[in-house]
Amino acid sequence: MSLFKIGYKYKILLYFLLIFTTIILLFSYIFLQKDRDMKVERLILLMQPYTDIIYSEVVSETEDEDNLITISRAIDNLKDILPAEMRITVLDIDASVIYDNLSEPEYSSLNRSERPEIIAAVKDGTGSAMRYSATLQSDYLYFAKRYPTLYIRTALEYNSSVLPIIKIDRQYQIYILIVLILSIAILFYMTRKVGKPFSALKEFVSRVEHGSNDYSNVEFPKGEFGEVGEKIIHAFRQLENTKRYKQELTHNIAHELKTPVTGIRGYIETILQQEEIAPEQRKAFLEKALAQAMRLSSIVNDISILNKIEEAEYKFDFEPVNISQCITDIENDLALKIEQKQISFTTDVDEQLFIEGNYLLIYYLFKNLIENSIEYAGNNITIYLGVEKVSDGVAYFTYYDTGVGVSDKHLDRIFERFYRLDEGRSRKSGGSGLGLSIVRNSVLLHKGIISANNRESGGLQFDFSLKVSAT
Repeated sequence: MSLFKIGYKYKILLYFLLIFTTIILLFSYIFLQKDRDMKVERLILLMQPYTDIIYSEVVSETEDEDNLITISRAIDNLKDILPAEMRITVLDIDASVIYDNLSEPEYSSLNRSERPEIIAAVKDGTGSAMRYSATLQSDYLYFAKRYPTLYIRTALEYNSSVLPIIKIDRQYQIYILIVLILSIAILFYMTRKVGKPFSALKEFVSRVEHGSNDYSNVEFPKGEFGEVGEKIIHAFRQLENTKRYKQELTHNIAHELKTPVTGIRGYIETILQQEEIAPEQRKAFLEKALAQAMRLSSIVNDISILNKIEEAEYKFDFEPVNISQCITDIENDLALKIEQKQISFTTDVDEQLFIEGNYLLIYYLFKNLIENSIEYAGNNITIYLGVEKVSDGVAYFTYYDTGVGVSDKHLDRIFERFYRLDEGRSRKSGGSGLGLSIVRNSVLLHKGIISANNRESGGLQFDFSLKVSAT
């Protein structure tokens, strides 16, 4: 299988595995090399005392006798002390070989001043080197020390004496292997864990592509990636809801506008086509056309307000709004309707209560609540509006009427745009079907909350909150 066909999880695993393996092998090499160098250093430290012993014995044996013979005899005297496999070389002050216990006599008197261990001994007093011996055709570990009249050099053959000591401990190899296996297991686990959000997201995308709206089985794991995945699905659902909402809204707007437009057109066409129409009939048709035009204007105005609240709320200027005065203004505007329906309107609002908000929206909020009761609650009812309490800078309002109320099944939807309790209800009253939607959005824009409930004694009640002005 080519690399581009490998799943992303396994690509991640492969990349990290290569990195971890390289790091582990690199550190293992460095560690083992350090371990080897330390062992070599220990060997060199062990070789140093032998040069002192050899020098002391050689000097004591060569005072009055031939050098080569006496040196050989001195070395023989130390055979019980010196390691049997150790190579011993005695050199004069010019670094020429006087004695070598392992080389043939013809190699004697050869100069070794170019050897690295001798060069270091000349400079620093002692020197060591791991190198190949052309004389014995084998690798040796050398240690040389400079004395007043001699150089004493000892050496151990690499394969037989050095390698067994510095070779890699099998225990270290096992540890390295265990670390590598654990790293692979951890990487595999982490890759699977990290890959779960992407797998869930892939499943989500696949369902979207196939037109499925069921995302309930798409589960993201806990954690930051999981939160991102959940937010993506939530955002997509919001987009889907917005799309569906706009489609429904467009349909509802077209449906709502169609009725008054058709009415206006019908009345005007009738007037234009019937030249002999009576003045009274003409006036009646014009009044009906005007009523439909006013209804059309009301719908357009309410839609404009709602769109402005939902899409451009920053355009509203906030200021302290005197609620008592605002309600008085509304009461005056609706006085005729209240009187015609024989409604008792009662308020309990402090005259000094100021709400931090937009006057127009606050006005529409209370006016739409009252108009809703006037149009749909019935005649001879009581409307109450009061402030239950003011706490922590928030005023809590209660509004209710004693009318017919609504069915419980409609309570959760009465704030929706164009939602109908009765298909012809708003049209008969001339309403736009947007009043309570404006109420809810106005409350939300002012950072409040609102709820609706049927009262036990009859009628519909709204409880909502608004932020009190600091002034």
